[in-house]
Amino acid sequence: MSVTTTWNPMTHTDYDTLKGKEVFSANGESVGTIAGIFHPNMDMPAARGRHFFLLDPGLLKDWFGGFDQVYLPESTIESISADRVVLDLTSDQIKQRGQQWTAEPTGLTSYRRV
Repeated sequence: MSVTTTWNPMTHTDYDTLKGKEVFSANGESVGTIAGIFHPNMDMPAARGRHFFLLDPGLLKDWFGGFDQVYLPESTIESISADRVVLDLTSDQIKQRGQQWTAEPTGLTSYRRV
């Protein structure tokens, strides 16, 4: 059994461990996989809360207006476990907001991508 914890990263490396993890909605539906991490150019702890995750929605890209690159803001993460990232939004909420995350966030070109 994996232990679920609230998201409290202490280093940029903590974020890197999320690459490849499957992402789930608050009601347990698979949303996709984290394909990349965008680190802001600042030290921790100031950078906490400012990261973006490149989500590969796979077959669920219709949730995101047909886009296959989704920029998931760190603020949507509720918890992390050994095998998954859980968002604080239900699948219906994600479907309603998903297209907001398909445009590259302002200033992302200054971020470091992993």
